[in-house]
Amino acid sequence: MDEKYAELRQAVEAAELVDAHAHNIITHASTIPFLSCFSEASGKALSFVPSTLNFKRSLRDIGKLYCTEFSLEAIKNCRSVSGIATLSNTCFEAAKISAVLIDDAIELENMIDTWQHKYIVPFVGRILRIERLAEQILDEGIKNGKSWTLDTFTDTFIGRLTSYPFRLLRSYDLDTWRIVNVVALKSIAAYRSGLDINPNVTKKEAEEALAQVLVDGNPVRITNKNFIDYIFVRSLELALRFDWPMQIHTGFGDKDLDLRQANPLHLRNLLEDPRFLDSRIVLLHASYPFSREASYLSSIYHQVYLHFGLAIPKLSVHGMISTMKRLLELAPIKKVMFSTDGCAFPETFYLGAKWAREVIFSVLRDACNEGDLSIPEALEAVTDIFSANSKKFYKLDVK
Repeated sequence: MDEKYAELRQAVEAAELVDAHAHNIITHASTIPFLSCFSEASGKALSFVPSTLNFKRSLRDIGKLYCTEFSLEAIKNCRSVSGIATLSNTCFEAAKISAVLIDDAIELENMIDTWQHKYIVPFVGRILRIERLAEQILDEGIKNGKSWTLDTFTDTFIGRLTSYPFRLLRSYDLDTWRIVNVVALKSIAAYRSGLDINPNVTKKEAEEALAQVLVDGNPVRITNKNFIDYIFVRSLELALRFDWPMQIHTGFGDKDLDLRQANPLHLRNLLEDPRFLDSRIVLLHASYPFSREASYLSSIYHQVYLHFGLAIPKLSVHGMISTMKRLLELAPIKKVMFSTDGCAFPETFYLGAKWAREVIFSVLRDACNEGDLSIPEALEAVTDIFSANSKKFYKLDVK
């Protein structure tokens, strides 16, 4: 059995990875607890993280990587005597990540600027979160005494979106080195008001929603469903016009999320809208626990694609393998893309990469055993899932 799949194992282990969705790394000056590396939990719930399967497994993985004891104390000590640059280089080199696309809208304490990740990984792209952009625009206007109307907001929002550098230029002078090109938009509508997005929200509804948003307080945090839907629709119109992908949070997350509203099946009205049939939509996080639903959507809507970061590595081994198998029950392999959803700690990128390799090998090997794939087809799937699909989809100029 091992000899039969030796070539597949070798291909999986040697593959360079394009991490198509992640977040910024933090410095040691941050007070974010290291336990957050292993869970979406926060507050008192973090105290139970050490009894999870993911924690116990990941602790051994990190201990082996750092050549230290498999204990939280030993790993924390190892981290404290190593600089964040050393830790990051160790994790990314072991992960073989050649490109990373960063959603930098999570304002983590003492996080590294997005452009500085270029010192860690050869290619860095930026994912622009539309709700955060809208909030920044409104906050800036309020600070400057501006009286917002829906028309003035829309003009400013669209103008700002179209002003970002979307061109992927390889240039290394000081000015352009600090520019990180935007490669996709992202929405967290699932967190704010749910995925049952109304593609036909009216101008009157949006005007009333904006008025309510402005009344709700400063700094602005947009949760009004009509305004979230309005922002999303305007953004997707632009994305379609300029051929930008739109990443959408689906499935599990931290406790701010109402999981009931994060099922991608809620997107049906949007996906059926004739205006958006040629859009390019990415369902993030394997939509766990709605992975079969995501698989189904990607099989019948040509505009729907899938990422599986966060589900890998946060679930148990059985959970990761079963989730990936559910994704591939219906999803075209050409639509499935690797990501880590790495966040704050470089170890999250390493764990995401390590377990993606283990899971993809296991799933593809089983697919060969069961007659779904030949070994040459499985080898092609390795390249597609780990890098080729993302390079093509996001139009990345990376080797």
